[in-house]
Formats: sequence, structure tokens, C-alpha cells
Amino acid sequence: MFIPKRNVIKGAFFGALLVLGTQFHTFAASSGPTSDKLLDRPNWLPELPKINNGKFALDSTRYIELRKRIIEKHDKTAVKELYALAQKNHIPSIVLMGYIYDNDVKVVKVNHTTAAQYWAVGAKAGDAASLYNLGVLYLNGRGVPRNLDTADKLLKIASDKGLMRSNYVLGQLFEERKQYTMAITQYAKCLPAKSLPQCKTRYAILHVTRIKMTPNQAKNIVNILASTSRQGDLEATYTLARLAAEGIVLNKSPTTMVYYLEAMVKYPNSTPYYKKLALNMYKAYRPTEQEIKQGKENYRIGNAGGVSIASSFRNINVKETIIDAGNVYE
Repeated sequence: MFIPKRNVIKGAFFGALLVLGTQFHTFAASSGPTSDKLLDRPNWLPELPKINNGKFALDSTRYIELRKRIIEKHDKTAVKELYALAQKNHIPSIVLMGYIYDNDVKVVKVNHTTAAQYWAVGAKAGDAASLYNLGVLYLNGRGVPRNLDTADKLLKIASDKGLMRSNYVLGQLFEERKQYTMAITQYAKCLPAKSLPQCKTRYAILHVTRIKMTPNQAKNIVNILASTSRQGDLEATYTLARLAAEGIVLNKSPTTMVYYLEAMVKYPNSTPYYKKLALNMYKAYRPTEQEIKQGKENYRIGNAGGVSIASSFRNINVKETIIDAGNVYE
């Protein structure tokens, strides 16, 4: 591989809401009766289930407070209270207990084995974040013996629960095994995730290097790389520079290469590694002064007056664990 690799019924429902909203607005603005019966539940609207969730709500409110004290203020006195919530089988508290033992939050002494024990409890309860975190521990042999098969199984269950970050890690695992078709399959599953441009980038790169593409497929892959490059994925930016420099998928164009080399250097999330890589590409491909001038001018025009979103790009470290699943569909 020449490219270096680093360590979505919603519309109908919304439409119905718009219709209901319009109807309500018309009704409310009319000069109809003002009886309290207007606020009675319509026959077609089912009653809300009578669930006693007061205790859960209190626990969740308490958890949010404790989490802030622990993560932001490094308050060691909050750990005892968090542990009490975890003992009541409050899953977010169990996950956070594991997190503070796996990461240096400075409230307890790091103990990866203890972290694994907490997440094993959460995983048995079907919690996506616990499944993911435990999978990461098995993947890296941290706190538990390294076992790629167990990591694979745990990450796949987390993926089935919608945690798309799991698909990226699985893709990385399959790439390491040189099982590229399976890696592509995993990356394809997290393409809809807005916060995971790396999935799109690796999906595209594997198509360039491992798949014989049709012209339409090639066009789609270039569009994917251009999109993730704008989001700040410098691996995608570098790939586009290489493709333009060598005439692979893209037409050979030193000017286009220079455009993407400028991005590698000037993006707010650029690093010394990519700046040096850009310099090396200038030396290797030797664009003319006119090509360099035109490429830089194209970059200046293409990025003038706009606010780059590249600064919000975050790398995914396959060794890092998470506090919660967040919005698993993002």
C-alpha cells in the first residue's frame, strides 16, 4: 500500500409532525370554545405508560453532577458517591467507574484490570459503551490478556447496538490482518457517521488500493476523499495529493497536487508530520514555479472568506476508551 496508515420512516414522521403542528396552530387561532375539555386527551392518542421513573431520574441527575466533579474538577471525594450509584446497577455510573480506572483522571490509581471488571458488568447488561471499552482492552491486551477474537465479538455486538465507532476499530483490526474486504465492509457501516470521517477515508483508500473500480465508483471515491479532506482528515488530503501527482483515479495534475499540499500545511489541525510530508512531495515531484503559483492561488481562492471546519477534526485512537456511547448514530 503506497498510502501510509495511522496508529440514518424519519421524514414521514417529521412530515406528520408538521401536519399536526399546522392543524394545531389553525385550531388554537380559531375562535372556538375555551372549555378545559379542549385539553383532554383525544381518543386516538394512547395514554402514556405509568412508569415510576422518579428514582432513575434522581440517579441520573446525581450522576451528571458527579461526572462533572470527577472529570472537570478531579474531585476525589465524588468517587465514593459514584461507586454507590454503580452498586445500584446504574449503568452510566458503572461505565464511568471503569473509565476513571482505565484513564489517568487523577481521582484513583489507574488499574486496567479493575476497569475491565466494571465494563464486564456493563457488557453483560448490554451497554454499548461497556462492550466497546471491554473490546478495546482485549484488542490491546490492557488489563486482560490480548485476545483478538474476543475483541472482535465484543466490538461487533457494540456495533449491532449502533455504536459506529466500533466499526472503525473493527476495520482497523481487519486491515492489520490484511483482510481488506472485511475491513471495507466495516468501514461501509460507519459511512453515515458525521463524526467519523476516518471511516470514509479508509473506505476510499482501500477502494483505490485494493478494488478495480468503475469510472462511477472512482468518481464517488474521489468525492468521499474531498469531503473528508475538507473535514480535516489529513490522510485524505495527502491521498488526493498523491493521486493528482501520479495520475491515479484523478487526472495527473501537479497544480492540483500543490492545492492539496497547501491544505496539508495550512489546515488548522496540521502537524509537523504532514508538513514534512508535504515538503518531501514537493522535492519528489518537482512541480514548476508556475504550477506551484497556480496551485497556491487556487487554494487561496477556494478557501477565502470561509471558516475552516478542519479544526474540529479529532483523531480516533484505537487504544482509547470512552465515557459513554453519546449519540451512537453520529
